[in-house]
Amino acid sequence: MAKITHEDLSAQFGLQNTDPEKYLELANRLVQQDPSDGAAYFSRHQVWSRLGRYDHALADLDKSLNIEPDHVTYRARGNLLRKLGRYREAIEDFNRSEALAPEEWLIQFGPLFRAECHARLGNEDAALADCANLPEDHWTPGLLGAPAGSREEVAFKLRCIAAEARQRQKAQ
Repeated sequence: MAKITHEDLSAQFGLQNTDPEKYLELANRLVQQDPSDGAAYFSRHQVWSRLGRYDHALADLDKSLNIEPDHVTYRARGNLLRKLGRYREAIEDFNRSEALAPEEWLIQFGPLFRAECHARLGNEDAALADCANLPEDHWTPGLLGAPAGSREEVAFKLRCIAAEARQRQKAQ
């Protein structure tokens, strides 16, 4: 079997949409070639997520982070945990991502994702503090399911999410 490189896999990125099983095969080969390559596990987690195999995706992110802690990988794992409703753990990973690369954290929607997690836990103050770190001209279509809109629209939605979370907590 021919050796595959990260460049080869990147060139086939579109397969995640058109033939995810084929992309998974390529990503598996990359991991098998060098099990100590954290980036290979990161690449494979993407297709596991696409296939709805979040357990495998999380395991690959864990392996990648064990090999080489990286702010992008912590942010990716935070977003996967967020998707799974594991908001406290997601916040921890977002905090790690921010600590490793504070500048990138701000420009790569980190505050938005962490703000939503805080809101879903009912912590409006922390959610709004993160929202305040969004640029004044912020606008998003709702990346990865996060609140969409301008900074002001996101803040309003975060307040609503936090209020709903607090209501659920009272009802329990």
